[in-house]
Amino acid sequence: MKNIKDERGITLIALAVTIVVILILAGVTIDAVFSENGIINKAKEAANSMNNAVANDQAELNDLLEELNEIMNSEWNNNIEIPEENTIPEPDPEPDLPTNIEDVTEIQEETVQVEDEYGNKVTVPKGFEVVEEEGTIVPEGIVIQDKDGNQFVWIPVGRVYKDNTGTNYSDIQLGRYTFDTTNGTPTLRQAAYTEENPENYKQLVIIESYYQEYATRENPDGIASNGADGLNAIAKDLGGFVDSVRNNGGYYFARYEASYGSGSSIADYKPLSKVSTSTTFSKSKVGSLWNNVIQIDAAKISRNMYNNDSSVGVESDLVNSYAWDTAIVFIQEMGNGNESYAKKTSVNSSRANTGTTGDEACNINDMASNCYEWNTEYSNVNSNDDTPCVLRGGVYDTSSDYTSNRYFYYAADKQSDFSFRVLLYVR
Repeated sequence: MKNIKDERGITLIALAVTIVVILILAGVTIDAVFSENGIINKAKEAANSMNNAVANDQAELNDLLEELNEIMNSEWNNNIEIPEENTIPEPDPEPDLPTNIEDVTEIQEETVQVEDEYGNKVTVPKGFEVVEEEGTIVPEGIVIQDKDGNQFVWIPVGRVYKDNTGTNYSDIQLGRYTFDTTNGTPTLRQAAYTEENPENYKQLVIIESYYQEYATRENPDGIASNGADGLNAIAKDLGGFVDSVRNNGGYYFARYEASYGSGSSIADYKPLSKVSTSTTFSKSKVGSLWNNVIQIDAAKISRNMYNNDSSVGVESDLVNSYAWDTAIVFIQEMGNGNESYAKKTSVNSSRANTGTTGDEACNINDMASNCYEWNTEYSNVNSNDDTPCVLRGGVYDTSSDYTSNRYFYYAADKQSDFSFRVLLYVR
């Protein structure tokens, strides 16, 4: 058998050549990486160039911002006029509402609440101004008037300060009262607010055996015939009146008995609250005392005074028993020699123009004098009675009748000594 031998591995010459080639490549690589123009130095140079460029750009940007800031703050910039079409108008500042009663001696565009010097609050309705010459403190009787000069007196409800000590005050409740026959001391029979006693205005509370004030009734507009149906005109919105007094701290009572103002029929008659010019009713004579009027017409005329009038912030109605009685309590509590005004009798012996009889208390005229005045109270003498309507106050031809008196009379009757006055309450 023949043996064949394989020869494997490399020769010494091949190994030497390989080593030489590797050394040559290593030298080239080292030179490319670490030489002066190598990759590392080139990278360092590129990084330095980038940093320098960024620094230069930042410096230029800083210079530009500084220059812009100088321009914005320069006097030249402050005098630049921006075109009007590019301006945004600033909103008008809120008007300063008056806080003192001396500041509302001009017709008000909105209803405002102000204070007198004793700290008493007075709500002056839109469309009215305070008559400063008649007084600016509540105990005197604050008088307001509309643009036509119709005047009303503020009747406060709640705490009323009589001076600036803070300790001399009266607390007045809105309610129906009876008054002592000797000295006029009031006794509350029905409070308007439920929390002040168990009764409230919605209940039919009878006082003096006969008299009550309806809050609601099937026929609120009143009589349908000569009064035999036993109905009279009730308050337009007794609940609205009570809520207004609670929210605004009082109501307004006409300073004078009504005078004729304008209109051609009951539907559009409007009264005045001014000193009258004639004691004989005449539809053609503006300012004449408004007498010879039945109760339901007195109610309609009173409501017409400011009916649907958006220029004023009040509702008008015929005086109700709450308003009449509380006005007497206010007058008596304020003193000024009127502590027994509930028992005052007429000071005139013949029918006179309103405001001329000499009967004035807290700037309210003729509650004890001149004419009986219709209100919205009701008399329930008996179910078949045809005299349900109620008159209040004194009258010129009877010395025994006085301010707080209640009288029931024919619902559809009218006489020369029957008149009325208007009640206002803030909307």
